[in-house]
Amino acid sequence: MLNGKGPIELARERLVKAVNQVLGVVRRKGRSRKVGLALVLTVLAGGRASVRNAAETFGLDYANLLEALGELDGAWRDYLEVLSGLVKGEVAVIIDDTVDHDAPGGGT
Repeated sequence: MLNGKGPIELARERLVKAVNQVLGVVRRKGRSRKVGLALVLTVLAGGRASVRNAAETFGLDYANLLEALGELDGAWRDYLEVLSGLVKGEVAVIIDDTVDHDAPGGGT
């Protein structure tokens, strides 16, 4: 343990730092946090969107974005690796992709 932190805490900190690095690249160019989060989620979900295309579309610095997304990808993989070492047995992942378009309280 480094500084009393276990591997999961260290991996989580690296992941958070990588997310913030991507958000910083996006925000420095005046883009919204939502744009940054969309790029982050694309990487975390295993998306293979063109970094050059994203940089051109949003007016971002290609080299900085490439570096930040590469760091994010590595941090995410490390985090999953650490988590997989903690989980014993089978795991079921359930993704609910249904959307309830009704307003809260049952109104339409």
